[in-house]
Amino acid sequence: MPCTFRGALRGTLRGALRGALRGALRSTSARATAATLTMLLLSSTAPARAAAQSSPGGAAPITVARPSARMLRTSIFGALTGSVLATGYYFLSEKGTRSNGCQPINCALPFLVTSGGLAGMFVGRELDAQRRAFAPRAGSAIAFGFAEVGVLSSPTFIDVRDTLIAVVSDSGAQLLSATASPKALRRRASGLSAMRQIAIMPSRGTLLLGTGSALWEAGLLTGPASRLADGAVDALAVSPDAILSASGRRVRLRTGTGETARTDSMDLPRPVSAIAYDATAGSWWVATDSQVVQMTGREGKLATSSVSMPLPAAARAIAVSAGWVAAALGDEGVIAWARESLSSSPAPVRVTQEPRFAYDLAFLGESLFVAGGVDGLFQLSLTPVARVIGSSRQLQFATTVRAGNGVLWVGDRNRQSVVRVTP
Repeated sequence: MPCTFRGALRGTLRGALRGALRGALRSTSARATAATLTMLLLSSTAPARAAAQSSPGGAAPITVARPSARMLRTSIFGALTGSVLATGYYFLSEKGTRSNGCQPINCALPFLVTSGGLAGMFVGRELDAQRRAFAPRAGSAIAFGFAEVGVLSSPTFIDVRDTLIAVVSDSGAQLLSATASPKALRRRASGLSAMRQIAIMPSRGTLLLGTGSALWEAGLLTGPASRLADGAVDALAVSPDAILSASGRRVRLRTGTGETARTDSMDLPRPVSAIAYDATAGSWWVATDSQVVQMTGREGKLATSSVSMPLPAAARAIAVSAGWVAAALGDEGVIAWARESLSSSPAPVRVTQEPRFAYDLAFLGESLFVAGGVDGLFQLSLTPVARVIGSSRQLQFATTVRAGNGVLWVGDRNRQSVVRVTP
């Protein structure tokens, strides 16, 4: 009996739907609606045509973008949804009550089908626009393997040495384990505020902290922090046996510990914005808003070399490899110089199309990775020509990046975490 009832109900519904559609086709307004919807769908899926006209000034021809198949699918789905609603209205409404109102075939069906088709088309257009917004403007989309560990607050600066990661944020300094499954270890220097910079010195077993008022040093495990120098720390980097920090235009080099500690300083023409230690050359690269200068610190004496490169904008960060020196320039992109040309007049290579804002950068081998904020993490190649290989949107707001032990460590402001990225 249940099978007989279901078969009868299916046959009744099929016959009613066939009759409704036949009536819809006989209706003048329904035929006009069907024709309008058909032309709309055909126009939305027609192949793109490059306009044959060109402007009198010789400008490039205008190209009409090709709508995607997603728009066709959503339009058809909307139209079918409208027809289902009209059919439901036909069966659920009483004939007497609709005699002077909107008729299911002549009124409800054309209106709902057209409305559903238009709504589906606009939904498809919006989904296409979102897809285009997230698609890389240069290179290809890359999916990296990664693991992450949460930190106290959005990371401002990180440093990686061996198996340790030091993170500084608005909530203080924190140590993490630089392992395949990173973990939070301990907080350090909880009494300090306005932290800006951080660096690990394994040879001394200490942590260097730059704040808005002074340079501090604290043990990696326990103990209070001691003040090394007064003044806001705008940039900080360490070598195996020396510390180079900047406060405004003044650069300070500190070597030794305790009673054997020695400090030397030098004033540059412009305020310093970034410092990096070059282990290949045994020197320092110091950036201002107009140039990158190479500095040495032999025997505790700070000196500038003859090598300097002009900058089109202030450098936010500097990274070095065996073959390159590169700087992140914010909305001016990335600039790099081949090491072999530094002794002469080095000609820079630049990448400006992506990311839209270069926050930080790091070399992993000779591949350059750039933290691009909301655009994610970018991989660049500098040879034979500078180009964007691809980008990853797995990181929602990448602001700082460091390389160590064959992997990358990226600070993600939105996720409030440090992410281990395996290219």
